[in-house]
This record gives sequence, C-alpha cells and structure tokens, in this order.
Amino acid sequence: MQVSVYGKNFGYVPRRDIPIAVRELKTFSPSRIRDWIREHKTKKDRLTGKRVQVLRSPDSIGKWLKRHPRIFEELKNEVTETELEQEAISETLFYNGTFRKIPCVEQMIIDMRGRKAKEQSMKNVLSYLKRVCMGQLPQTKQQIKNGEEPKIIEDWGLKHPKRLTLDDCLKFNSEMIKNKVGGRDWRLAMRCFLKSRGLPYDKLSGEYTGAGKYAHLYAPPEKKDAIFAWLKRMNKEAHDSCFFAFKTGCRIGATLNAESKYVDREAHTIYVFEKACKHGAKRKLKKKISSDLWQILEPRIQNGGKLFNIEESELNGLLNACYKQIIPELAEDIVMPFHFWRHQFAQYGLRATGWNTSLIAKLGGWTVGTLERYYGKMDEQSAFKEAENFLPFI
Repeated sequence: MQVSVYGKNFGYVPRRDIPIAVRELKTFSPSRIRDWIREHKTKKDRLTGKRVQVLRSPDSIGKWLKRHPRIFEELKNEVTETELEQEAISETLFYNGTFRKIPCVEQMIIDMRGRKAKEQSMKNVLSYLKRVCMGQLPQTKQQIKNGEEPKIIEDWGLKHPKRLTLDDCLKFNSEMIKNKVGGRDWRLAMRCFLKSRGLPYDKLSGEYTGAGKYAHLYAPPEKKDAIFAWLKRMNKEAHDSCFFAFKTGCRIGATLNAESKYVDREAHTIYVFEKACKHGAKRKLKKKISSDLWQILEPRIQNGGKLFNIEESELNGLLNACYKQIIPELAEDIVMPFHFWRHQFAQYGLRATGWNTSLIAKLGGWTVGTLERYYGKMDEQSAFKEAENFLPFI
C-alpha cells in the first residue's frame, strides 16, 4: 500500500510532524495540533499488531514547542509571513483593540512598560504608529479646525506593522518635512517601534535648528506690559499669580499651592511643589524671588497660608479673554492659558542671559535639550555679540 506524507500509516516523528501541522493549520494551538496528529498519524499496537491512532496530549505538544525555541521562532515568522501574503489588510486591523493585539505591537507595549512609560505616552505612540501604517500624515491645527481629512501619502496603501521597515519610516518622515507637519513625537513613536523589533532606528532623527516648536509664543515687552495692566484692572489675584509664574517659571499647580511657610525671608527664595507631568510625582523646587516680585508677595507672606486665592477655572477664563483682546495673533495657539507664563519665563530669560540655556534650564526645571527643542538654539549673530562681553576676561 502506498503511503503519503500525511497518511495514517506513516509513523509519528515530532520534529517533522509538529512543524507540518503548524504550517498546514497556521496555528500554534496545542489542542488543534493534537487533533491533526490523531487524524493523520498511526502506530502499531504492541498487543494486537494493528495500527491505531497516535494520541498526544496538548500539554506534551506545548512542552515540545518550548523545548525547541529556534524551530518555534522560525515557524512563527514563516506562518506570519504566509498570512500577510494571503490576506488583504483591511482598516479593521487598525481598530484600537485589534491593533494592540498584533504580536509586534504588543511586544512594543511590553517594552515600553518595562521602561516605566506612562499609559498616556503609550496611547500616543500607538496612535502615531497606526497613522504611519495607514500613511496618514499629521494635521495642523488649522486643518483640524477646518474639518479637513488627513492627507494620505501617495502609493502608500495599508501596511501591516510586521512589515513596517526603517525605509518606510524614513519616507514617512520625509513626507512630514515636505508638508511641514508632525515632528519629534512622531519620529519618537517610529523609533520606539523599530527599536522594539530590533531594527536599526538611528537614521530616523530630526535636527532642531533655529526656532523651536514654541518659539513663536513670545509676547514682546509692550504686549506683556499691556496684559499685566489689563489683569491688574480686572483681578489682582490673577495679576499677582501670573506675575509669580512669569518670574519663577512655575506651572499652575505650584503657583496656586504656593505657601508662605516655604518662603525664606532672608534669602528671598521659596520652595514650591509641582509635577513634571500630569501623572508624575511632585518635585520640590527652589525658586528665587526677584525684588519686584517680593514687593508684590510681601503682604501676602505676612498674612500666612496660601499666597494666592483664585480658582484655576476663573484664572484661565480671564486669561483667555485677555489674550484675545491684546495678543489675538497668538491666542489660538495658547492651549493652556496660565502655562503661557512659563513660556514667557523661558523666552525672556533666554534673551536676558544671551541664550544661556544651562542657567535658564536650571532655574525653570528643564533640560538644555528641551529648551533648545522648544525655543531654538542661539544664532551666530547673538553668539558673537555675547563673545564681546566675556572674551576680554578670559
């Protein structure tokens, strides 16, 4: 009798037959592999001499796969590649739950959690990565406001993340630069994914020269003074708290929770407590109180307790109305009204110190790299101008 490879009379050899079952079934399910072996393989019964079905438990098959990791990995890659070739990719692949469960994406999430990445950061990375796979370029605020559809890269199609390569990411980055959209966060998402897959990612970078992403959020002295004059007329608590943030670089949480008991009257300093990000732990930071700020704060310090008595919602409402009236050209880009004063601390501090990023970073709680990324690097003209002030003393 002629026997085929899959014939029941063919003896069972795990190293040969388990891979055959995986390729045919396109699954690593031990129970389904068990059923395949029982259907296709027989052996001779020692007592009767007749051929009987080969019976193996799912547990024994699972253990065999674990004992042969190299074969398992080769089969996994082979089966995945076959599925990609045979199945058309549909947009359902990019639904949140489905996309997260793709093995290579799931591995990236595991890697990010291992690096203690925050859940919001992972959600952002997943969102960017999905749009990269779909060839959807980032949108500007104006495009979103106008209800425009995302621009799709020509001839991109839908890419399964398993097949996303460095060349694909470089092309996407090139299109972002060409269309003047996106930026560092998108590159970081692609780098994070490539890194989790063990693929090269160093080429995927962007140089930050000249103005940074927040460099335009600068109110010149006359506009800045007009804002403070408006606030002083409308609400002194709003004026004083904003002036505090402008002079110290504090965020809204640290400002509205600032207390007189943390003030050093002799050194004119104050300890504040603020979070570096939404879900981060509070940090204790020491801030210098300038002479003009001290004049405003001194009566408040003497009274004790919190320095400012105003609700965040009221404060932001006043600031929104003020910005629309005095700096309408910037108002739309100021997403967090009070945080604008932290930007002004950096903007004015950099200009006053000849773009001394080390000093301003220390005072404001940034890194030098963050300041350069947000506000740009010192230009050559400024550098040579500053050189006149210190070169004679070297």
